[in-house]
Amino acid sequence: MITFHRAGLAQESGWHELVPDLTPLLDILFILLVFFMLSAGVALQSLELKLPTSVVETLSPLEPSRHLVLEIRRHDYLLEGRKIPTFVDLETAIVAAIAAHPNDELIIAGDRRIPIERLLKVLSYLQSQGIAAANILMQEEQQ
Repeated sequence: MITFHRAGLAQESGWHELVPDLTPLLDILFILLVFFMLSAGVALQSLELKLPTSVVETLSPLEPSRHLVLEIRRHDYLLEGRKIPTFVDLETAIVAAIAAHPNDELIIAGDRRIPIERLLKVLSYLQSQGIAAANILMQEEQQ
């Protein structure tokens, strides 16, 4: 039913009270949509590692044989005492060092406070280059 007032405006009687307010519902739907969009984009990667049967048996002191030492540091890398600022530069330096010293062992050393992702990135690059073996330098834990 439509009623007219003296000002000539049409007004519906009673219907505006029965229509629910959808603003809170739309707010919640928008928040859920943003949450699902942000959480769906997370892609985890994994690197398969073949672990020895007994770590204690495979640990051996570092012998004075020929080796290349790669140190993974917090903000850069160190290969044979030469500072390498980025991972792209490290890729080039590793290929050149292994080509220059093909019989030397590659030893990876790192600070225990660096993120594990930096070590895994280096290990996956070595695997992609066909370097199947590398020693990881570690210090024996004091009890």
